[in-house]
Amino acid sequence: MEDKIKNEINKSYSTLIALKNNLPTSKDVEEKYAKIYNTEVGRLTSLGFEDLEEFKIPEHEIRSVIVAYFPDADQTDYSKERYVDREFFLIKIDSILGFFSINSEKKEIGFEV
Repeated sequence: MEDKIKNEINKSYSTLIALKNNLPTSKDVEEKYAKIYNTEVGRLTSLGFEDLEEFKIPEHEIRSVIVAYFPDADQTDYSKERYVDREFFLIKIDSILGFFSINSEKKEIGFEV
């Protein structure tokens, strides 16, 4: 693999690890983190990795959250900002990091005497 491509892959992988390690601990994670994540998955796809689309956070998982509910008026107010469920986000990021870890492991074939 060409050094430039390896370098770009390493950048994406490093960004994904940093994103995971620094993901806010709140129940819902801001959309900006999902955008960073999806951008890195897109970069890996553009570098020749196929079938990574399933690792992306789908648009329907990025949503506004309830900020107020008025039962008398049966009215619900939602945030202008959008969020992703943190547990769902972690499943996605662990999946892609695991995918690359599995593919990078050296496999030995042989027998022990």
